[in-house]
Amino acid sequence: MPVSTIQRGRVKKAKRAFATRRVAASHMRTLVTGPIQPAAGDLLLARVEELGNHSRVELISGRKAIMFPGDEIILCYGNRYAPDQFEAVVGPDLGQCDLVAAGGIAACELSRHARMQPPTRIVPLGLIGDKFGRRLNVWDYKVGSDDLRPSLPIVLSLGTSMNAGKTLTATSLVRGLKKAGLKVAALKITGTGSGGDTWIVKDAGADVVLDFTDAGFATTYLAPIGLIEKGAFRLLNHAAENGCDVAVIEIADGLQQKETSELILAESFRSMALGAVFASYDAMGAKCGVDTLRAAGHKVLAISGRIGRSPLGVREAEEATGLHVYSPWELQDGALTPILRARASEELTKWKVNPYLRRIAESSDAAVTIGHDRARLRIDILEKLAHELVVAELGEDARGASRPASDNTATWHTPFGCVFFALPELPARRSNPAFMSAHVPAELVEAAMLAKTPGALKASLGGLVQALGCPPLSAPQMSSFVSEVWSTLEAAADRNQRLFETANSNLPNGLADQGLSAHDDLDAMTLNFSGVFNEATDQHSPFGRA
Repeated sequence: MPVSTIQRGRVKKAKRAFATRRVAASHMRTLVTGPIQPAAGDLLLARVEELGNHSRVELISGRKAIMFPGDEIILCYGNRYAPDQFEAVVGPDLGQCDLVAAGGIAACELSRHARMQPPTRIVPLGLIGDKFGRRLNVWDYKVGSDDLRPSLPIVLSLGTSMNAGKTLTATSLVRGLKKAGLKVAALKITGTGSGGDTWIVKDAGADVVLDFTDAGFATTYLAPIGLIEKGAFRLLNHAAENGCDVAVIEIADGLQQKETSELILAESFRSMALGAVFASYDAMGAKCGVDTLRAAGHKVLAISGRIGRSPLGVREAEEATGLHVYSPWELQDGALTPILRARASEELTKWKVNPYLRRIAESSDAAVTIGHDRARLRIDILEKLAHELVVAELGEDARGASRPASDNTATWHTPFGCVFFALPELPARRSNPAFMSAHVPAELVEAAMLAKTPGALKASLGGLVQALGCPPLSAPQMSSFVSEVWSTLEAAADRNQRLFETANSNLPNGLADQGLSAHDDLDAMTLNFSGVFNEATDQHSPFGRA
């Protein structure tokens, strides 16, 4: 293989792409040419032959530099998976190929979305090597932490596809966890090298921000799943070494994508995860995604993403899944913190010495709400649930039982505190009802408390009954139960409204008309974070996938 020296001035002048950022420029000493088969992660020096879809390349600084024909650029070979952009693979040699991602990925196009222009054509001038002529590969520059299975808890951000809102969801989770007083890592463990997502979560306050390029991958498409898993472990251990209490992990693309579909089945991610938040475009995607994740053994805590732009879609998704659809601002305000605290407390019963779980379980309640005490409302719902389940198990004779000051009062330990309810004195009863020994899913209690419609409330309450190992309530009993809880929620909402109006009337002149909500433009924020495609420029927004 011919090896020639590459002058440092030439390296300095070349436009160096984001995907190569971990490789020291001082190590780029030679140019390796000849009949070589490149590998994913190899660095190359290339010349821009003909501009196509990508007219800019993202530099290691994050700046999108304009390219001109004849420019020399430093890129990485890598496979590309992007259903709304390009499908591409590393070619068999150093022949002409394509720039298939603005972050600096060179590959041979296999297919592209109909709206995409042909890719920018590039001519590889050679692989970049060290002073001994050995090719440089990003794998050799990964973070130095070990790849043993970590004990740092994680929260997963998953979705139906690219641009479903996973990054905004992950960013919002970071903000909410920071409000709870925790040190948070934001990790993206699959995808195509690009800096946009890392800048967002860093701006959101994440204490440690890493992605798969820090684990040694230019892209993760077609990488062995075992290596991706070990790479994620390495990033998690690095975050733990830097004092983080919890990590928010985004997994790119949708659940049907090859690597994602395998990762969600990995026992390691299931056992490390406090739960997953699922980002979706629509109700069908939300329902299918939640069902898929539940079937794989995941705790799905909530739904978010671009579905939040459609009130009708939100209603359908909540009624189909029994889960609440959270807006980005609810997540940023810490609305998921009570659920995550409950999940951490549950996990502590298995891992009593895990300090990370203990810090999460003891974290502050970040969400600030005006009005009815949510803690009391959760207990009210659980008390009513307990009574209905006692009736279902012991018969209608139990319905008239009142709370006595005797041994007939049962204490049910739930994630939100103790629930006390009466047990009737029946000859057939030998022990406490079976549901009292089952785990109470905090996410469904929260969804019931936040239900916007009776249909969503019914789905959440039905999910709770099922999760507690009880047979479904009869139609009349469920109807009565839903009506009773809905009345409680409406009464709480009325109290909230009166308190809101009182607080608003006490604001200084000029502020009262503005109300208390700072979240005025959901669509604008969602679009900014979702990588919406701009038809006029054939480019994604800076916050989107490149």
